Amino acid sequence: MLTTVRPYRPDDRAALHAVLQAPAILEQFDMYAGADGVERLLGDPYTPAEGVRLAFVDGEAAGFACAILLPASEPWTMLRIGVLPRFRRLGVGRALHDAVSAYVRMQSRLPGVRSQLIAAWEPLESAAAMAERLGYVHDRWFWLMRRERNGAPPEPVWPAGVTVRAFDGSDAMLADWNAAYNDSFAGHYRFVPSPISNAREMAKKPGFRADGLLLAYRDERVAGFCRNELFATRGEIGTLGTVHAARGIGLGRALLRWGVGWLESQSPHAVTLLVDGENENALGLYRSEGFEITRRRHLWAQPVTRE
Repeated sequence: MLTTVRPYRPDDRAALHAVLQAPAILEQFDMYAGADGVERLLGDPYTPAEGVRLAFVDGEAAGFACAILLPASEPWTMLRIGVLPRFRRLGVGRALHDAVSAYVRMQSRLPGVRSQLIAAWEPLESAAAMAERLGYVHDRWFWLMRRERNGAPPEPVWPAGVTVRAFDGSDAMLADWNAAYNDSFAGHYRFVPSPISNAREMAKKPGFRADGLLLAYRDERVAGFCRNELFATRGEIGTLGTVHAARGIGLGRALLRWGVGWLESQSPHAVTLLVDGENENALGLYRSEGFEITRRRHLWAQPVTRE
């Protein structure tokens, strides 16, 4: 059987779409479910189209890979690799990994990438075995938490002096959203600072809903935000943050309740969120609001070596 791996081309859309919609691929990457799955992948500002790879076995699409380039203080990349079940154990995953790793080393879009990560939802013994064979080591656990629909969600109780506004697309609110993100997540695991240009691109992504982004203000300054995402099988609290100066006043809980209410008004599915397994404060908040851990995501890392 002849295996080939090559860069994605626009005329490969049907092949990439077919791979992304396969049930075994959606088990790992359900954010790409639906008719616009290819556009969601290619529309991410951190995922360059020139880094996407497709694998073919005897001319049939067998898998995909992409590199998410993340400009942190020590730049890093997350590799996403998926192989259709009937083509596993044929070296396709390794070929995709090697091809997208070579792209990371050679690309000039984000110079000096220091480490690369791979991840998988458990249980998936093949991913763990592949990570070990390729020299990756454990880096982090993330939890997927889920809140079932049990009647109307609690109404948000906004702290005194806090006002909220739906995102209106203006440059001023774009700057506020970006500033709140950077303040909220500075110091977190593998934090990636966001320039205003990235926020602008995020607002253009397929699936972005302006009414699903709420900003909170205190003393006329941005104090927090909640950005929601709708997927084919679930709604997600995509990102929720409060600036350091507005913590401990109940703003995070109020934003979370607003997000749950918005998602349940837009989708019949359960509400989910992804949380760092070592963020005990966030875990405690989410559990107290009815979220339960349903899946674990294992992240492995290795240094990027220059040849």
